Parts: sequence; C-alpha cells; structure tokens
Amino acid sequence: MAESREGRSHLSVWPRLGRDFERLRTSKGRGFAYALFDAIVFDNGFQALLAHRMSHTLLRWRVPLVPAILRRLMNAFCCVDIAPRARIGGGCVVPHGLGLVVGSYTIIGEDCTLLHGVTLGEAKFDGTACPRVGDRVTIGARAAVLGEIEVGDDSIIGAGAVVLESVPAGAVVAGVPARVVGRRELSS
Repeated sequence: MAESREGRSHLSVWPRLGRDFERLRTSKGRGFAYALFDAIVFDNGFQALLAHRMSHTLLRWRVPLVPAILRRLMNAFCCVDIAPRARIGGGCVVPHGLGLVVGSYTIIGEDCTLLHGVTLGEAKFDGTACPRVGDRVTIGARAAVLGEIEVGDDSIIGAGAVVLESVPAGAVVAGVPARVVGRRELSS
C-alpha cells in the first residue's frame, strides 16, 4: 500500500519524475525527444507534476517560500492545485489535469492515473485527514476521494464518484456515495 513509500521520501525529484515521463511517453506512443518536448511545452498534467515534484523536494529541504510560489504558478498556468506536502509515487499520469486538487497529507501510490477534476483531500477540514491511494489506481474525471480513507491497489474510481469510505484492492467503485460495482484482476 502507499504507506510503504514513506521510507523512500529521501529520493530526489528525478527518479519519480523520470518514471512519470516514461509512463506518459509510453501511453502516447511517441519517441523520447518528441514526447519530452510535448510534455514540457504542452502537457499541463506533466507540467503540474514537475512543479509539484520540485516544490515537494524543496519543502523537504526546508527551503522557504519557493514551494508556495511554485504551487501558485502551477495553479495559474496549469489549473492544478497539488499541495507541496502531498506525496505522489513515481509513474503518475495526469492526462488533462484541469481542476485537479490534491490535499496536503494525501499519499498517492505508484503508477496511478488521475483524470481531470479529481479531488483528493479532507472531508471535514481537520488538517491531516486525507486519503491514501494505493498503486496502479485509476481515478475518473470529477471524482472526489475525501477523508482519512484508503483506496486499495489496482482499484478504479468511476467518473463523478464521491468516495467517503475505504475501497478494497481491485474494486471498481461508482456513484454518489460510491459503492463497489465490480472487481478487477489484481496485478502481481
């Protein structure tokens, strides 16, 4: 589960960003140079992840003010709000990141996909009660995952779902409030 990555927080920005880029490049089926140019110049989801990875690293290094400035730039240029304190595993893909919000104490696992308008954060504004998302999770457009809950590995959150309770590994959830509507095969 995502919590196991806490011990790896000493890693620099580059290994995770490299995994983000490689997964994006593979999904677009493009060569390295073209994909890099496209990601840096045109892909607001990748740009937002780049800004987040830099701000998260600077926050860990206790560099004042710059993480907050990077967050504001990410908001203005990408229409994405990812708190510098949020932890995001490598291989994250954010296609069409417009409206994405990730709260301060949210933990997102490896190889996750977050579509536009997703909200991951607190349900009651009590500071640290944010979700923990497992590995290889896909969260559909306009879904909200709120509160101190866990989303198990290999889960799918349907578009527009409002998730207020933990989701078991491999579950497919949808609806308001979200409920399990199916299962998917777990990755090994």
